[in-house]
Formats: sequence, C-alpha cells, structure tokens
Amino acid sequence: MNRAAPACLWGLVIATGLCLAGAPRMPMPIEFENSAEFRRLGKTVLEARLLDDMSDPARWVFEGQGRLTALAKTGPRGTPALRVDVTMYHDSPAPTRNGLAAVTLRRPFSGEDWTSYNRISFWIRPELSGFPVLPIVVVLRNEGAVKVPDVYRREGVHYVTLLDRKWQRVLWEIAPLARDKVVSLEFGYWVNKRLAAAGDAVAFEIARLELERVEPDHYEGWQAAPGGIAFSHTGYSSEASKTALASDLPATRFELIRLDNNVQGEIVLSKPVEERRTRLGRFQVLDFSEVRAPGRYVIQAGPRRTRSFRIAPDVWKGTIWKAINFFYCERCGYPVPGMHDVCHRDWQAALGDKRIVINGGWHDAGDLSQGLVNTGEATYAMFALAERFQRTGEDPELLVRLLEEALWGLDWVLQARFEGGYRIGFAGMNLWTNGILGDADDRIAQARNNPTVNYIAAAAEAVAARVLSGREPELAARSLRTAEDDWRWAIAGEETPETRSTLAYAATPMELAAMGALASAELYQATAKPLYAEKAFELARVVLGSQQQTFLGSDFPLSGFFYTGPDKKAIFHQFHRANDQAPVTALVKLCELFPEHEEWIEWYAGAVLYSEYLKRAALSTEPYAVLPAYVYKDTEYLEVPESGGPYQATREDYRQQVLGGLPMGQGYYLKAFPVWFARRGNYGVLLSQTKALAAAARLRRDPAAADLAERQLQWIVGRNPFGQSTMYGEGYDWTQLYSVSSGDMVGALPVGIQTRGNSDVPYWPAQNCYVYKEVWVHPAARWLWIMEELAGPGSIQAPERAERADTLPPGVRHPLVFKLAATTEETGLVTIRLTASGEGRHRFALRAWNLEPDRPARELALRPGASGELIWRARLVRPDAPWVAVAFPDGNVARRRELVGWDPRFDLRLGRNPGKDPDSGRTLPIRREAH
Repeated sequence: MNRAAPACLWGLVIATGLCLAGAPRMPMPIEFENSAEFRRLGKTVLEARLLDDMSDPARWVFEGQGRLTALAKTGPRGTPALRVDVTMYHDSPAPTRNGLAAVTLRRPFSGEDWTSYNRISFWIRPELSGFPVLPIVVVLRNEGAVKVPDVYRREGVHYVTLLDRKWQRVLWEIAPLARDKVVSLEFGYWVNKRLAAAGDAVAFEIARLELERVEPDHYEGWQAAPGGIAFSHTGYSSEASKTALASDLPATRFELIRLDNNVQGEIVLSKPVEERRTRLGRFQVLDFSEVRAPGRYVIQAGPRRTRSFRIAPDVWKGTIWKAINFFYCERCGYPVPGMHDVCHRDWQAALGDKRIVINGGWHDAGDLSQGLVNTGEATYAMFALAERFQRTGEDPELLVRLLEEALWGLDWVLQARFEGGYRIGFAGMNLWTNGILGDADDRIAQARNNPTVNYIAAAAEAVAARVLSGREPELAARSLRTAEDDWRWAIAGEETPETRSTLAYAATPMELAAMGALASAELYQATAKPLYAEKAFELARVVLGSQQQTFLGSDFPLSGFFYTGPDKKAIFHQFHRANDQAPVTALVKLCELFPEHEEWIEWYAGAVLYSEYLKRAALSTEPYAVLPAYVYKDTEYLEVPESGGPYQATREDYRQQVLGGLPMGQGYYLKAFPVWFARRGNYGVLLSQTKALAAAARLRRDPAAADLAERQLQWIVGRNPFGQSTMYGEGYDWTQLYSVSSGDMVGALPVGIQTRGNSDVPYWPAQNCYVYKEVWVHPAARWLWIMEELAGPGSIQAPERAERADTLPPGVRHPLVFKLAATTEETGLVTIRLTASGEGRHRFALRAWNLEPDRPARELALRPGASGELIWRARLVRPDAPWVAVAFPDGNVARRRELVGWDPRFDLRLGRNPGKDPDSGRTLPIRREAH
C-alpha cells in the first residue's frame, strides 16, 4: 500500500509557512498522577492479610507453555518471587488449539470466605522483548451461591497492562464480586504472536500476594460517589449550562473559585446547594451557569474541593488533540514510536485468486482488527471536522494535524478495495505478525460486496474530495472517482448475511437508506449531478417512513424515534456499535442542500421530532440528563430464543431488562441503557445519539439541544455517578482500559459505562475487561464527528443571536426582527402569531408539518419604530402527533423561526397535565414561543 500520502500534507505545511511548534508531541505522554490507579495507591489500608509470600512454589499450579522458577530474594525489598518464562515458538505455531503459547499460574484455595476484604494486591515485574506490552489477566473463581466468573466471563476477570522491567504494585478492588467461597486466583498470559521473531522473549515475576480492606470506589448506581463532587473534568463551554452533582455534601453553600493569575484563587460566585429529587433519587446540584468568563476554576463546598477545570468558548479543543493522538497510536502499517514498528505486512484481503495487503488505516480495538466500517467512518468524521475548520479559519495547526491523520485513513480507504464493490468491512486480528507472506501466521480476509460498506466509503471519499480540492487536486479527483464507483456498487448491492463481515455490522433497511441518503447528498454536493439528489430524496422517504411520528405511551408519551424499516414491525435498537446518527445526519444534510425542495419541511420535521424525542427522554435521567438508550415494547422478548440467542441472549433476561425501564404506558418502556448480554458498554449508542442531537441543533439553531449534547460529553469526562473521566488521559481519575495489544493510549475511549445483570443503572467496576472497558475507534470517531458542531465558540446560537445587523442590505437602517408564538385550543385549532419590527414590505412564508394553515404566504408592511403582526390559523391534522411550523421572510429560509407543538396531555418535566383549569377541569390553551 502507498505510505506516502501524509507526506503530501507536510509539503503543504512547508508551502503555507505553517509552524506546528505548538502541536503536542505524539504519542502523548501519560500523566500517571492523574489516573485512578495512582489515587488507589494512596488509599488507607484498614485491614490486610497475606495470602502468599511466594516462598513455596508447591502451593501453586503451573500450566501451559513455559516454566516456573522460585526466586529467593529478587522481589521488592528482597522478598521471594515466582518467575514464569514463556516459551517462544519461532518456526511453527505452539502445540495448542489456536497455535498460541499461553501460561496460567493458579493459586488454589479451599473455598475461603473473603467477604471481609475488598481488594487484591500483588507485585509484578515483566521482562519483554519484541512485544509492545504485557497484559496479565487475573481471574478470581468463586463457587458460592453466585458463581464468579459470571456466565459472560466478564465479572471476576481483570486485565492489567504493565511497564517493562519495573516492579509495580497492582491493586484490584473486588467489592462488586461474590467471594464467599473462593477456590482459586489465577494469573495468565497468552502470546499474541503465532511465530515469534528472533530475540522475542516474555517473562514475569510475581511477589507478595495480599488481601486488603479499603474504602472502595463507588461502582454502581445513579447517586454521586460518596465524598465527592461529580463535575466535567474537561470543563464547560462558556455559553453552556454548568452544574456539578453530589449526594452527601455537609455544606449548604458552594463557591466557584477562579485560579488564573492568583495562587489563592478568587471567589467569583457563592450560591446555595440545591436539593433536588428526581426519579433517580435525591441529589445536590451546584449550578454556576451564570459564570461565562474564560479561566481555570475549582468548586469548594465546605471541606470538599474539586480539581481544576476550564470554562472557555473552545473548551473541547484539547480533546480533539487527544483523540487524534489515539488514532495516531492505532495506526496500522506505520512505525508508531515507542509502540510498534511497521506491522501486518502479511495481512491480506482476498477475492478469488486476487490478493491485497491491507495493513494501513487504524487498528480497531483492544485487539488489532481493521475494516472499512471503522476506518471509513473515522476518515469521514475527520474530513467533516476539517471542513468546518477550513471554512471558519480557526486553529490552523489543528487543521493541518487533523488533515494529516485523515489522509492516513483515506489512503487505506482508496487502496483496500477490489473492482466490483468488494471491500473488507471488518477483518478480525488479535496478533502481531512477522510480515512474511506465505507462512503460518498469515491472515486472509475475504472481500465482500456490501452496500453499507460502500456507502460509508463513498461518503468519506466525497467529503475528502471537497476538502482536498484546493490542496491536493489530483488526490481529490481520484477520491471523487472512487466515491462514484463505490456509490454505484452500493446502489446495486444487497444487505444479506452472505455480504456481511460480521453480525455486529448488520444494517437494517432504515440504516441502509439513511447511510445511502447521506452518501448521495455528499456526492451531489461534490458533483452537482441530479442522479445523486434524486437517490437521496428517494432514500429519505424510506427513513421518514421508518419514524414513529405519533405519540406512544399514555403516561410518558414520546414520538420521533425510529423503527428498523417502514413496516414498523421492530423498534430500532442497538447495544454496542451504533448508527443512531444515520437518519438525522442525512435529513439535516438534505435540509441544508435543498432548502427550496417541496419535501424540505418533511425532512426538517423528521430531524425536529428526533431531537425533541431526545430532549424529552433525557428528562427521565435528570439531573445527569444522559440520553436514554431506546423505547422497548414489553412483547419484544418473544422474538428472542429461549436461550442461545446472539451474544448469549435469553428470553427471560430480555424481558426482565425491558421491565426495568421507565414505564411509558401501553406496554412501552424507556430504558436508560440498552438491552444487552455478553457485549455491554453504551458509548457507541450514546455518542451516535449525541451526534444526531448536535446536528439537529445546528439545523434548528437550538442552543438547548446543543447544551444537552454537551452534557453527554460531560458525562463521559467526569460528570457521572463515579466522578471519573473515562477518556484515557483526559481530566482525572481515568482508569486503565482493555488495550491488550497496543497498551495505554491518551485519548482512547472505551466501549462505555455498562449495567450489571438485568438492572438499568450504571455500573463501572474497578476491574478492566472486554468489552465495556475495551478501547474502540468507534466512540473516538463519533467524538471527533460531534466536534464538527461543538468544537468552537458560538457554534450553535439562537437565530436572533446568529443574525448580525452588519449584513443589512444597502439603504436599510432598521433590521427586520421577528418572533413567533402559538396557542393550541382543545379543538385542535392552532393560532400562530408572528410579531415583527423593521422597515419595508416583507413576504413571510409558513411551512408546516401536521398542520394545515390558511394562506401560508402573507405580506407585512413595516414602519421604523412600529411593530406589525401576522396571524395564521391552522388545523391540526393528527391530534396524536406533534406539529412543526417554520416561518421565514422574503424567500430566505436561512432566516427561519421555528415552533414545535408537543403533546398537550402531559408535561414531562412536571409529571402532570399543566393545561387543566383547576376549577372547571377545562383544557386550557397551550402557549408556545419559538426558541
């Protein structure tokens, strides 16, 4: 494959005179003192018990390919140690089922009760040659009433990545685990090379195994961690709402202290701590939204003090650098300093007797997998964000670095393909290979013609062509030609089990139509060819036909979510990797490209309904306002096998998980987390929904939706019940993630916070295991794509703030200003009132969805210093659905104002009907104003 693509951009750097001196060095260093592991080392040990001093190897059972040696005085402070040397296999694979050498060192126990202790401590020192990292796996086995490990082999399994040739203390808090009848503790390692190179070696030494009792970390539930304050470690955008949460503050007031240029700090705000009770429990809310001045701050409440955070218009910019660093570390086929050399030169794609070497792009996860779906989506996200920076002119250093990484992905997207639409959607890989073609460690993936894969490729290539057209015209032209070819094969392709690389990437008809509509719109924007527009319109009808546009639920009515297709037989759900953004990003793109199209209001309403659905659903998780996963029907479990379903699904567990959600009435439930089984972790779903919400916020110019989108980012970086940032190296108290091949990487995001058993509450144990703590490029790509909307100052403003007086036409001194308000009568009659000021004659158009207005176009003559008014009366077409109305002047849709009518029967914020007269019981008019 061509490895010269990024060099083109460095040539661009030189040509434009840009200096990247301010860019962070990559791979970024890890600030261990900000980690959870560092904090845990400082905990007070309340009680301890020595389990084994390692002086007698006869107490241990050794299995596998290697040897065990007792060492007398080589452990920390001269203590005994046990050493394991793993056998390397150079000429042929190991004599095991999978051809990999593996070792297990097990310490048996006779059903001991460890419930008085909640932490395991041991010392370990690895010796590595030829491997980036040694991941030791520790397994606790309990044979009491609750078996450990659990049926999914997640609970009781803990992976630790280790520093080479250094004694280090490993602590594993086991408070969530049953440990009343412990039968063994195991230490294991498997060599992730089938054929070792000359000089490769792995050994580790273990010393002093202890049980301890400490104050454990908070690991389950909605309540904020005892003794702490949950806040956004990255900080808060200047214009965003700003709250922190606690559960047990002794103080009744808090102070916000600014640290900049003042060692002691300056108190800029002092307010009462608000006591708030929601369906999730009782919380203490510290609201400092009124503070907007940029700076570094801390919160003080009595004796408690947070660590510092920023308030700034561009507070998320630092996370972009870290996400780029993560992708850089995940590069395949590239020598990443301190991590690995050029890798996987013997990894191939096959189509018949044809072969392509497919190293390149980015490794996918905690393992080393690769595929177009992840690399293509990441490439698209990077170019979309770069297009925004290119358009606004902000942060040229970041733009150059972002484009360099995007080009690395584009190079793979363009190269790793066969004629006829055959690509590698996903290829599993968990080994470092020797780079020699034709021997026992080669991996060959079969190329398939899958429309999802080709749509993703076409979209990425089309946006890349636009961004690169003025910088690298030849590459841009090639990218566009390939995009058009991929699009043609996507249109002709078919989504079937035979064309998928993996079940996890199966696309529903709604998803496929949405991805196709976005790719078609991107190609239209790049080429102006009508066939792409017509296909986008056609596919958008499938998307809208799959949307729930009337209300479901008598107690908590919701509308706007999607089904898997227009037949509406199954509500759209995902639980791991997710695509929730697909329908909304497609609709938003169409609204932006085709403002005069007759179906514009249909697309606009579809985006409005979904974003309003998210806004209302998030009320159920206040005060966090983390987006709930999905609506479920109480009969869905009948579609699941009794046992043995996908990812170990069972019918009864599915039913119990649904019933654990918020009852909406009529058999519907709103769940905070998805229904899931062996694969858990919700950042794929959460960040995909966040992208949809942020894109709709941009279209609607809705600061409230943008603010809610930012709260999802805050949840990930510390404003969560555990008070931990979950982006590695960002903020504080981040913990080691499951990255057993590449090691720790700043900017990595895990699959996400999970639940335990069939509950619907967050669970984030100290143990490190796949898949919830597994590193994935999927959430990191979504994070970068979200930054297209939220990265910079004033990204999303209400229309009246976004419009500037200096854009007035020549000779006009008084700008046109107008607003909308509406009332809805019990009869379903909606009265829309437009009030305007300015000068001259203006023609206002009203576009409406689920309303039939009289005379949609009206004229209004305005005189300076006086206001004018227009009134529309409209009939509600479907009383069981929301309505959307958009008014704009003089044919300029960009100057629109919007009204949304939701269900007048129920106020989600108060949990009661606010529209009843308390004396007569008569339904009162519902009044609404445009945001």
